[in-house]
Amino acid sequence: MYVLVFRYLCRIVIKERKMKRIATDIFTFENLRKNDCLYVDKTRFVWNIAQSDGSFFLSRPRRFGKSLLLSTFKAFFQGKKELFRGLEIERLAPEVWETYPIIHLDLASGSSYEGVEAIEEKIKLQLRDAAISLNVKIANGRPSTMLHDLIFFTYQKYQKLVVVLIDEYDKPILDSMNKPYVDEVLEMMADFYQELKSANDKERFVFITGVTKFAHVSLFSGSNNPTDLTRNEAFATMLGYTEDELRSNFSEYIDNLAMKMEVSRDELLANMKLYYNGVRFVSRCESVYNPVSVGKLFVNQRFDNYWIATGTPHFLLNMVKDNPFKLQDLTREWVFDENDDKYDLNELDLRSVAFQSGYLSIAEWKKVSFTQWKIRYDFPNKEIRDCWYKNVLTIKPHTYGLLMPLIVSLPEDLDNKDANAFMEKVCNFFSGIPYENAGEITEGYFRNHLRTLFCLFGIPNQCEIMEASQRVDIVAQTAKMALVFELKMLSANEANPDEKKIQLLEEALEQLKEKGYAEKYRNESEEVHSIGIVFDEKTKKVACWKML
Repeated sequence: MYVLVFRYLCRIVIKERKMKRIATDIFTFENLRKNDCLYVDKTRFVWNIAQSDGSFFLSRPRRFGKSLLLSTFKAFFQGKKELFRGLEIERLAPEVWETYPIIHLDLASGSSYEGVEAIEEKIKLQLRDAAISLNVKIANGRPSTMLHDLIFFTYQKYQKLVVVLIDEYDKPILDSMNKPYVDEVLEMMADFYQELKSANDKERFVFITGVTKFAHVSLFSGSNNPTDLTRNEAFATMLGYTEDELRSNFSEYIDNLAMKMEVSRDELLANMKLYYNGVRFVSRCESVYNPVSVGKLFVNQRFDNYWIATGTPHFLLNMVKDNPFKLQDLTREWVFDENDDKYDLNELDLRSVAFQSGYLSIAEWKKVSFTQWKIRYDFPNKEIRDCWYKNVLTIKPHTYGLLMPLIVSLPEDLDNKDANAFMEKVCNFFSGIPYENAGEITEGYFRNHLRTLFCLFGIPNQCEIMEASQRVDIVAQTAKMALVFELKMLSANEANPDEKKIQLLEEALEQLKEKGYAEKYRNESEEVHSIGIVFDEKTKKVACWKML
């Protein structure tokens, strides 16, 4: 018996020795390959794009692999064929790879800077470093002039067309959002990218990445616009991991983590999908896993919300500061799939901002005519949903932060199947919300606060679920207990509030019984309760509640 166990453990050790290291601190293709780290082969996309002369643009959220992609293009155009040995591009590309001089700018490098002068100096430093690496001399001047000279003198020196790679092109603009000098920065960047377009006769290939697509940047106006791959079906899975890529590239890691967590392989994969999959940039295409979160899961060997460490755009939080529920409200709307995600600084669209920032993903789609489709956005997975609700604490700290000690045991009440204790904390929660934070009072106000409460504690929940042509207001559910809520609101203008609240409560309970909302959950949870709640518009509190 002991011999068998020893042999089994030895096989695990040998297997782990052969597993390629997952590098969460290396972001360049060359370093990944030289250090024999695990690399999910995306080189077929690189080859398909690099065959074409021209300019390309790709928008993806932060920490989603944009820098790695650009460094892969860089290695390819440098002719470093040895780095691609065994990868798909080795089979696709010709025997001899032509090399080109490369201008590689990373406008997200270093810290953010305040003020036009600081941002301008940061860009100029990048241009000077690029000139030194190419052994060309350029004079100090405006960023646009320096870029023009860098491309011209590089072309002249090497007598070859130039490859230009720009990572996070929009970072200077994002750093300036809601600042008094944003228009100056925008004008400076428009001039900068205009020079990039003007030099297209000296460029072999241009690839630009960013989080956003600004309407007023010259890059996307006039002639010679870059080909936008952001919503191109052929490149929908170029960044992120598909289900097949996850299972084939991380098979040993999956087995080892399942063993450590004492769960089956299928159970682990189901939870990985719940936490980190669901990111979809193009309708009717496969969703992908967040690559950074997957890597950190296997390295740290625990589920966590890793994406929030990348930071949320401050201007997104500012847009929802007065109403932190607006973003989640947008997840219930169906809109036309217009494939137009350009930001207009004068009229920022919250849905577009949230989509490009990574908080929303394309969840569903349906055809409405021969040529038109509608799509519905939603949080892509549990990690992103949790990240958003944690940001709600940042937006409204006085609304939620002070109440956390009072209701911290809320999840335990579900596990203990103590619905009364659960509801007591819900009532305390609404009693503690400061009056000045109330905002517009509708039934949706109470529903959204309730859902936010559940999400903050990681309680699985669904909102406004369609059941037999009726909407269930909200459901909180675990394997132990499911609570099905029907909400009513007592008007602040009600002449007889005591009588009316009882009437509303009876209506809520009757609706729960008549529609049988709770029935579908009886096979999924050990205990199921239907609960009617009447909220008071005037006091912003729970007026009364009752459980069936």
